[in-house]
Order: sequence, then structure tokens, then C-alpha cells
Amino acid sequence: MKEIQTTSTSSKTAECSPISLRSTERVRLIFTPMMVDNTKNPAASVRGSFLYQKKNKLDVWATSTEHSLASLKSGEGYKLELHCDELWALVQGLGQVYRLHRQEGIPRGKSKFVRIEAGLAPFLELGQTELKGFLETHSAEAAVVLLKLMGWLTNSPQGISAFSQMSASELPSLTALLGLSAIKSAVKYWSENQSNGEEEFWQKALSERAYVLSQAYSYPVVIIKSKAYFGGKQFDNTGGKLGDFLLAAESTKAVLIVEVKTPRTKLLGVEYRDGVYPFSSDLSGAIAQALSYQRSLGLDFRSLGANISKKLLMGEPRCLVIAGNTGSEFTNDEMKECFELQRERLQGVTVIGYDELFLKVQRLIELMEKSTV
Repeated sequence: MKEIQTTSTSSKTAECSPISLRSTERVRLIFTPMMVDNTKNPAASVRGSFLYQKKNKLDVWATSTEHSLASLKSGEGYKLELHCDELWALVQGLGQVYRLHRQEGIPRGKSKFVRIEAGLAPFLELGQTELKGFLETHSAEAAVVLLKLMGWLTNSPQGISAFSQMSASELPSLTALLGLSAIKSAVKYWSENQSNGEEEFWQKALSERAYVLSQAYSYPVVIIKSKAYFGGKQFDNTGGKLGDFLLAAESTKAVLIVEVKTPRTKLLGVEYRDGVYPFSSDLSGAIAQALSYQRSLGLDFRSLGANISKKLLMGEPRCLVIAGNTGSEFTNDEMKECFELQRERLQGVTVIGYDELFLKVQRLIELMEKSTV
């Protein structure tokens, strides 16, 4: 259907444009959909009727006499056969009605909804204000169209040509906007998955979002290798040390070691004495593990570095442990104080909670949004 016209028949129902399945000059078969507010099964939001119609003497479509199935006698029945194209038209038409209901609910009064293909020319003629209003009203469809346009833009000679015509002043804004979108997606990902207690999940999540790891440092970093081998094997090929991340400072190529736990890792153990909380065994173990990686890497750096294409600087690698959720774990000021006292006195190891890491990302978003206004 090029467009769907709706007429509300109650607060919970609305008739929709008929879906034409079979039509000649004098007869036609249609399906008349009706949107319904189905509280028991919201997804099942459409009902309807098949109507066989003929034109009367006034050239108006009139429905043939209706028969109730309850009037059937034993051995009688009705058969309605749809051809392939007719069934396809029904499925396509109903799909549009279902999508419209998901987006608009039960429209009030009389309304007309036009497919974007049918209104493409007027759409292109919209001014900036009208265009913004249209896209905000149809945000879900706009996002889908944007992704398709970006795919076309990066793979089409015409798209590349159109992109190259943007002025130099517009490109930084576009780049910042795309970067901001990716960073916002990372914060949303954290919000939706912070209860996940699988280390593999977070190792993968952070490897795909290197810019999040960069927030733990005061300088840009790059991922050299996830699941990195830090040496330590014996003559019998045992004892090898496999860490979560090997990073490098982007400017100096100095190596950095990252050990990843999960947001559900406990940072503090049970209360030792009144108001005194030591590091948990899991956090202490992660710190010891990171320092072990640091030592093994120092001993085997020359042989390990030979297998890496990028020239790295050993120096004295700093270790980072990402673990826990300070916001949800620390329920009193004593716990916060004990954690800070121990964290700030660590030598060569930085401990940061997942919530702290993503809070830094959120602050970056706020800064970028201010700069793009």
C-alpha cells in the first residue's frame, strides 16, 4: 500500500485502508484490516475480514451478501483460495499495518500515513526545520535509512564523490558526531550488561572498544594484543603466562599491561576490624597476577618483541587492573576510605572500577556535546 488511511471506531479500535487482493472493473476481493488494542497479546494487534465486492448501478463498491459459518449444514463448507501474488499482497499489506500500530498505537480520528517512497520528492524539498520535525517523528525509520546511506556512501563512487563535496568546515563536525555516537553506544552497553560476571565477555567488549581503555590513562593508547603471551614457559613448555591485554602508549610505544576481571568482582573483603576493610582475595590475586606478567615480560621482552611488527619500548610497564563496581559495592564511607588508602599506595599498579571507567567515558561525552553545540 502506498498509504494507509485510518479511522478510529473506538478508543481501542481503528479501521484501516482495505488491502486489494484481486480486482477487475466490476468485482474485487479485499481484506479490511482493523487495528485493535489487544491487552492480552499486544503483538496480535490486527483483525479483519475478507470481502468480495461488486459495483452497483451507482458505480459504488457493494459487499455481496454475507453468510455466517454457523449457518453451514453437515457436509457443507466455504473455500477461499488465494493465488501466490494475492497472498503476497496480503502479507505485505498486513506487515505495514502491524508496523504502523507498533509506531503509532491506535490513531485517533481520521489519519493518513504515507510511505516515504511515495513522498520522496516532497521529502527532498523540506526545509531544515521541517526535515528535523519529520525525522524526529520517525526516528526509528530515520536510523535505519541512515545506516543504509552510510553503507552506500562508503561503497559507491557516487557516494564518495558526494562526500568529497562537503566543505572542510563541515567534516570535523561530522567526524565528532560519529565518534560521539560510538562512545554513547559504549556507555549504553555498560548500562545494559553491568551485571554480567563473565571475564571473556568483558575481555571481548573492551577489545572492541579501545577508546574505553584509553580513558584509564592520561594519554592515548593502542591495543597491541588481546590474550597476550607474557613469557614464563619452562623447558617442559608449562607455566606460560597469558594476560588479557598488551597495550602501548601511542606516542612513545611504551608497553602497558591490563588485567581484566568483571564488574561483579568484589573489591574489598570482609570487615577486618571496626571500619577496616582489606582488598578482597580476588582483587589481590589480580594485582599479583599483573605484577607477575610485568616480571615475565621484562625477562623475555627481547625474544617476545621480535615477533611483534611494531617497535615497543619496555621501560617499566605500568599495570592496570579493571575490576568491580565501586558504586554498587561501597555502602559506607569507611569502605570508600579503605579502598582509596590501599589503591593510592600501590606501586606500579592502577586499580579502577568498571563504573569509574565508564563514568570517565560519560564525562567525555558531556565534553564533546558541549563542543558540538
